Amino acid sequence: MKIPLYWKGLGVYLSLSLLGCFFMNLSSLEWTNILINRGLFVAFLLVVIWFQKHFDGALFQLVSLVLAYSLLGRLYTETAWFNTLFFPKQDALVSSWEQRLFGQQLAISFSEKCPNFIFSELMFLGYFSYYLIPFFIIFMLRTKALKILSFGNYLILSFIIYYLIFILFPVEGPQFYYPCPLNQIQAQGIFGYLVKLVQQVGEAPTAAFPSSHVGISVIILLWLKDNYFSIIKYILPFSLLLLFATVYIKAHYAVDVIAGLVSGVLIYYFLRKCLKNEFN
Repeated sequence: MKIPLYWKGLGVYLSLSLLGCFFMNLSSLEWTNILINRGLFVAFLLVVIWFQKHFDGALFQLVSLVLAYSLLGRLYTETAWFNTLFFPKQDALVSSWEQRLFGQQLAISFSEKCPNFIFSELMFLGYFSYYLIPFFIIFMLRTKALKILSFGNYLILSFIIYYLIFILFPVEGPQFYYPCPLNQIQAQGIFGYLVKLVQQVGEAPTAAFPSSHVGISVIILLWLKDNYFSIIKYILPFSLLLLFATVYIKAHYAVDVIAGLVSGVLIYYFLRKCLKNEFN
């Protein structure tokens, strides 16, 4: 069984972004992390190659996808360093779209109008589920080698496409653009605190437009529709909560969500066409 295509995608992305580093004024800490990330890629790829030689089928695909997915968080952080390589931050523009479409800044007004504890926890639950859904699907596919391979190609390649968009069209989002305290929402329960913890560890002023949270959720739902429809009923409720949660917790403007819905559909069918012969 050959090395999954998404490793090639990661390799191309990491090589191109490394080239871009030489045109930027990066700190020594940023350079260190950039080199560590590429070292991790090489190390993980060597592990995958070893597994390819010694194991076949679902276990190989499972290890390969989990290792690739574990790199994405670090690559996400990099987009905050790269996203002014071509253009300045575009939050003023996106915020103006929000005002024209809705007559208000929904990332501010939504949480103010719905401060209820239960509603707040539902929103934070929906947002937190985004981090768990891919692992749930991988677990459900754990004995299906070709399904894991297919899901991995769509998942990892979609993230790479979104990271490229974030570099080319930099938007940091309401939680970084709005002044304090308008950019904050208080955690009231366990899911609120869990999301706040994740944000403290891995959040960065990047990746707001379009919402990859929404876009990836759409791509996952479309993939499940075509490949594993029986579990879509478990994912759909959390995906619907996520649509509202991204605005409620001030991670995204409402227009980011709309762009996420549209881009998710476009990216899925683009990848489906590109990957059509991958499994023949």
